[in-house]
Amino acid sequence: MAPKILSQRTLIEMQAFSEYIAIVVRNAMEDFHCQHLSDAQMKELNPIIRNAIYTALYAHKASEKSEMSKHFVEYHLLSIPTYWEEPELLKGFKESEEKLSGQPPIPEK
Repeated sequence: MAPKILSQRTLIEMQAFSEYIAIVVRNAMEDFHCQHLSDAQMKELNPIIRNAIYTALYAHKASEKSEMSKHFVEYHLLSIPTYWEEPELLKGFKESEEKLSGQPPIPEK
């Protein structure tokens, strides 16, 4: 159980948001899963992803009140490799958004 740094309502909302993010990640990994991971491996990987997302969201939100959370966030921000590409919208989402709205969801660089 998480410490009482955040309200129960905030924790429940973060858990739900973590599940939402995790299912987007999981669905984005579907082709990779089919090509490289067994269902058993994916079953083991899914809670790792969900729990890491929830932990990251919790620590980010709690970092104003908790030194531990603040250090956790700072450590992980410093751990981001310089060679990582900037995040991009998933291709299918971006294409659907452009088709439905008639404009790109994010202006082209």
